[in-house]
Parts: sequence; C-alpha cells; structure tokens
Amino acid sequence: MGYTLDAHSFLSFIPVEFDVDQAYDVIFFGGPRTVIFFLNQQSIPASTQIGCVGEKTAELVISLGREVAFCGSESGNPQATAQEFKKWLGKRRVFFPVSDRSLKTISKPIPSAQKEVKIAYKTELDNELVEDSDVYVFTSPTNVEGIFGLNKIPKAARVIAWGKSTETALISRAVPVEYCLKKSSLEELLAYLKSK
Repeated sequence: MGYTLDAHSFLSFIPVEFDVDQAYDVIFFGGPRTVIFFLNQQSIPASTQIGCVGEKTAELVISLGREVAFCGSESGNPQATAQEFKKWLGKRRVFFPVSDRSLKTISKPIPSAQKEVKIAYKTELDNELVEDSDVYVFTSPTNVEGIFGLNKIPKAARVIAWGKSTETALISRAVPVEYCLKKSSLEELLAYLKSK
C-alpha cells in the first residue's frame, strides 16, 4: 500500500537568550533542535562530553565534528534513557538546553546540585485546519496539542506515536495508539508502515 504524505508541524520555534551559570562536564541534547539553538548562542568546550537522546541527535552532533560519548539506546522511551544516562553520568555536572515546553524527563532524576537546565528556545502552537487522513504520525506531545486546536482525529484513523511521551499525550486525549516508535526514527516508521 502506498502513502501520500501531508506534513504539518503545528509548531514554531523562537530562540531564547540564555547564559550558562556554571561549568559542566557533560552537555545533554534532547533532540536536534536543542543542538541548533544551543550552538546559535554558545560553544561547547573541547573537554566537554556530549550526551544525546538518540541516534538522530547524535548524527547531527557528529556531522558538526564532535564525538558523542553517550547515546540513548531507545530514544522513544525517555524514562529508560533517563535512567541509562543517570547511571552513565555518575557524579559529573551536566548542562541541559531545553524547550520551554520540555517535559524534562531526562533531567528529572539528576540531583539539582549536579545539573543546570536552561531554556534555549520557545515552542509555540500554530493551529491549522487539515484534511482528514487514514494514518496520523505524531512526533511530540506538543504536536498532539497543536492538532487538536482546530482538528479531530477520525475514529477509523490509524495513529502512530513518535515515542512514549507522545503516546502518553495521545492516550490522555482518549486517542488509541496503534504503534509507538521505540527509536523514534524515520527508518523505523517506514519499516512499520511497509509491514502493514
């Protein structure tokens, strides 16, 4: 079965000026967007190790000429990644650049004396009316919020969540989720769609 793609983000992103208050040993990027917004204002010290939520974020960091010391094995499951990262981090200090709408799942388990969390960008909803589709793929909890501004999901539609946080946001709106991506990648999504 073939698919026609109708892509809508329902989101816009605005940089936020921020300062880094304390030195850190590790920086953790929760997605490619955090890499971009952080590097638009700051540089990463050469001695700093870099942690990434998953492979796509790591690929961007590597393409910029830096090594990735930690990469979550299941980016679609932030709770598991948080525990994996906390264990790897040990007693080192970590800096988290985040969106103002971040759930802060990775940073929550880290003791406050060991971390600094700063908003690097704002995420704003751009409500838009869209045509009904057979399959919906939601990439974030905020995108879930955005679509419901002006739209409803047809009862017969198939719904795919781009990870556990997105799945939770859909379930909270009583939207049944057919599949939740484990690695939150386009490759995983295409493989799943081809198998159905």
